[in-house]
Amino acid sequence: MAQSSNTLIVGVVVALVIGAAIGWFAYPAMNPIPSLEDYVTKSTYNALQTLYDNAETELEDVSSELSEAKSSLGSALAEGVLANIMLEELKGLTAGKKVGLVMATGGLGDKSFNDISYAGVQIAKEKLGIEFDYVEPTAIAEYEGFQRDFAMSGEYEIIICIGFDQADALTVIADEYPDQKFAIVDMVVVKDNVASLIFRANEGSFLVGVVAGLMTETGKVGFIGGMDIPLIRDFFVGYEAGAIWANPDVEVLEPVFVGGWADPTKGKELGTSLAELGADGIFVAAGKSGLGGLEAAHEQGIYGYGVDACQCYLYPEIIASMTKRVDNAVFQMILSALLGTFEGGIYSGGLAESWVGMCRLPEEEQPFWEYVFEFDHDALPEDVLEKVFEAKDKIISGDIIVPSG
Repeated sequence: MAQSSNTLIVGVVVALVIGAAIGWFAYPAMNPIPSLEDYVTKSTYNALQTLYDNAETELEDVSSELSEAKSSLGSALAEGVLANIMLEELKGLTAGKKVGLVMATGGLGDKSFNDISYAGVQIAKEKLGIEFDYVEPTAIAEYEGFQRDFAMSGEYEIIICIGFDQADALTVIADEYPDQKFAIVDMVVVKDNVASLIFRANEGSFLVGVVAGLMTETGKVGFIGGMDIPLIRDFFVGYEAGAIWANPDVEVLEPVFVGGWADPTKGKELGTSLAELGADGIFVAAGKSGLGGLEAAHEQGIYGYGVDACQCYLYPEIIASMTKRVDNAVFQMILSALLGTFEGGIYSGGLAESWVGMCRLPEEEQPFWEYVFEFDHDALPEDVLEKVFEAKDKIISGDIIVPSG
């Protein structure tokens, strides 16, 4: 559009300049003797010439920018085509390979931790053509048996174990099957054949805290955790720090804990209690139990903040969700196992690595979460979003050091 406008301007100016030049330099002999007003003055011509020169320069700049844009677009398209070709070639090599997934207790349908973990394996199936099997334990005591069943079959390129409480079982099974590759989410198991995936949840929770701190009207916000353990305290301290950083006057109430991951009834009771204490914003980090807390926020007409996956589509009162991109981490581990680049060790990811975030970030909101769940977020105030973006940039640069639980 800019190029078309400038081209039109230049064309008009060129016509004016040419017309003026003819009038000034070449008075036709066949014309009657003109009066002075029939001539274009030298000052008018000079002004038009300057306008022409400026417009021509502007057009050259726009043309150069357009050329660079076309070149960049061409490179991007070429890279995209190359990536698709490589992906198709890789898919030909990996199709039919198998992955095992041992879910956390609470199972699928939590709309957060387990579901986003499952999504990572689904992505690997779509992009790499793998096959996968999964199990949904209902108790910690079942972990060891499920892990052993997968490992002893010898069929799986990698076995993914979701949840910190699988660590004790995996410590045993990893020794029994040293040639089997494993990954565990949210806990460290120091074995050569185990990749331990640790998420800096405090960083993503800080961003949610910024929103809660700025959106509160009562000046009080609350938190519901699944269990009172360091992993969940990490969410809380990040949330608390973000709220206070954005609004030093906010009161972050003492965190409350359900005591388990699959008790939405208790989660709802705790959410109602927080609302009665004056909290008009509740952040949940409690698996399926957290769904009850979000339901309480909905019924009480106060803000809710989801966790792990975007949960804003559940109720209009849920206006932001901390995202724990287990899907990204799981996919990366599967890919490394298939490519033969897998190494045991500790892998830690935060905002900079896109392992945590918030659903309102531009790179997540529309292109991912709104697409996946087929909904549109209601707009947040511009000043709130600007503060969120500022916090994200400062965390990545190291200007903000988020406390950890």
